[in-house]
Amino acid sequence: MQAKHPRAHLIFTQVAALQSRPLSAFASYFIAVAIACGFVAHQFPLSFLMGQSTVFDYGDIAQHVSGWWYYAKDSWHFPLLHTTRLDHPAGVSIAYTDSIPILALPFKVLITLFPSWFPEHFHYVGLWIGLVFVSQAVTATFLMRALGVKNLFSVLISVGFALTWPVIHARYHHPALMMQSIIIYAIALYFLGRQKTWSSSMVSFAFVGLNLVALTVHPYFLPFTAGFFTAFLADQAIKGESWLRQLKRLSVLLILLTCAILLLGYTGRASFANYGYGTNFYLDLMTPFCGGGKLITCGAGPVYAFPYHEGFNYLGAGLLMLIPVAAVLNWRSIISFPKTYPAFTLLLVGFLLYTLTNHVHFNDVVLFSFDLPVWTEGLTGTFRAAGRFFWPVSTFILFVTLAGLLQKRTWLVALLLTTALVLQVKDVKPWLSRIHDEAKKPSQLNFADWAPVMAKTDKIISYPIHECPPLHYLHNIWVMQLAGYYGKLINSGYTARGNKSCEDDNITIQQPFQDRHLYIMSNGPYANNPFTPEFTFPAPFQQAMAKGECVRRLIEMVCLPGSTPEFWQKLTLETSPIKPILGGRQWGAAELNTHIGQVVNLGAERRLIPKDSLKPGWLSFGLGISLPVGRYHFEIDYASKSLPDIHVGNWDVVLDNEKKLGVGKLMGSQNKSSRIEGVFVIEPQDMGKSFELRTFFLAQGDLQVISSTVQKIQ
Repeated sequence: MQAKHPRAHLIFTQVAALQSRPLSAFASYFIAVAIACGFVAHQFPLSFLMGQSTVFDYGDIAQHVSGWWYYAKDSWHFPLLHTTRLDHPAGVSIAYTDSIPILALPFKVLITLFPSWFPEHFHYVGLWIGLVFVSQAVTATFLMRALGVKNLFSVLISVGFALTWPVIHARYHHPALMMQSIIIYAIALYFLGRQKTWSSSMVSFAFVGLNLVALTVHPYFLPFTAGFFTAFLADQAIKGESWLRQLKRLSVLLILLTCAILLLGYTGRASFANYGYGTNFYLDLMTPFCGGGKLITCGAGPVYAFPYHEGFNYLGAGLLMLIPVAAVLNWRSIISFPKTYPAFTLLLVGFLLYTLTNHVHFNDVVLFSFDLPVWTEGLTGTFRAAGRFFWPVSTFILFVTLAGLLQKRTWLVALLLTTALVLQVKDVKPWLSRIHDEAKKPSQLNFADWAPVMAKTDKIISYPIHECPPLHYLHNIWVMQLAGYYGKLINSGYTARGNKSCEDDNITIQQPFQDRHLYIMSNGPYANNPFTPEFTFPAPFQQAMAKGECVRRLIEMVCLPGSTPEFWQKLTLETSPIKPILGGRQWGAAELNTHIGQVVNLGAERRLIPKDSLKPGWLSFGLGISLPVGRYHFEIDYASKSLPDIHVGNWDVVLDNEKKLGVGKLMGSQNKSSRIEGVFVIEPQDMGKSFELRTFFLAQGDLQVISSTVQKIQ
């Protein structure tokens, strides 16, 4: 055999050496860290790690960054995580902005002592994401060594799977929850103690520290780490160690957690919100097998959507290939596992049942449901995102599968594991490529345009506050970012477990506007105004509009007491002056939606023009309102440099993008303002339909949209 196939024999010999030759702990962790650093360097540019990327512009990750900005620019308070700059004047703990307290505290100490070390608008979230992958690699190696697999091949395979774990890459919008290594470390501690590699006292000490880490990373990790610690204590007692000793250890944890919660400021708000469990948040039984990867697809519905789905728990094509093989080769160990580790097994079953919820889904269809007793509301309200409770189960499945196969130490198993890792990487490659591309993009937010306004502002008043309808999640985050970036106070921001009163907010906003306060109203409340009796501008807003102190933007209305129309007209902000119209409303160029356009000029001279004069498309569309039954007059003001006989575009009045109430042509106007106007009727059967005034550019000549107006005349 050796003579006939010397090269194959050499390969088998080298594979056997990789599988059988023990690697020192130092060498194992050095290799793991090196691989992780290489992965991070490939995946993220330095600018991303330093916090400069469009990834930080939106969603929960923007909330984390903003929360840190408020905290960093504030003085110290007790509790230690408290800031009065957000939700001013009462303030809030940045634990409720998920700003990763375990880093916020030391960085605040450093920025207090050495402010010159840090650039303006510094944040650590990019560094944290890099740390996530280094920690993932280290803890994966730690767990595999705890399970008795200590060779080089096991490091390469386990780190490879750990770095490409789909659950991590599904959570870039929520970096705190990316730190899945906490779960890996908890599982490793359990087995180190149960196998007596470490003493039970040492494991207990480590578990107490890990629980404090979990709390200060994100509270959702706490039931996982506390659960594994409790399972360890129970199994120790079952196997003969004193129950009293276990109770003492558990008491120490509870005392220290209580002290940390009070010291840091995890109290002051209700810990639960009694909605979402089992309806919005759950594990669909198909999601471990379908996650929108490259190799396995099961549809395009929300159940399998990547990545913004709380129930996302895809295991990956490579692991799915390994699980049945590992089950067959290790069936005896699987059968004996519950007897050997009873409390641990019960805990995993409990996590699985909790994540399925009381409305069990399969392929987005409810198989069966049942009512939960009232006493469970505290638990299900506090931990609503039930899909996350599958993380400990899936993490255990991953590493016990790898360990069970790596212990076989044959070239055939090595080939299988290598193939599976290649498949896993290939399966998640679209996600890795997407985040790699996004990480390279610079921030799309332009805060500089707001500098003249912020120079006249000490505090931003957002109305309605975050907790009150109509909820406008993206807008609340944007306003929170703006205030945090400029170091301004803000009355309300996007925080977890809000406890403010909408009734009190409505009373407060009726008070006269104050100097050096910027009042911002999301377009949510007034989107249909004045065509609905459901909303009336608070009196101070009406007074400010009458004085010319307010302007509208695409997403909001902004009022600055003491400002003038001339002040707003000089700004580069895309704003539109407010023109009072009895029974109607005007939308300026900056308030209109567009596919191909851009806003140019300032103040009343703003125009919406095509970005590319050779590209046809919808220059303006929307309003996105529904009109009550009645007769209406509309106007479209536009201009074009083309001659009057040149057909430059079309206009239409449409309902639900299909029913035309009016159509016509837009002709050149020799750069003079021109107007299209007419009358349309909303019939009873048209109630609730989305109304739009649209202009379409033909890529002939030029087209400039100035404004659109709708007025109820009967």
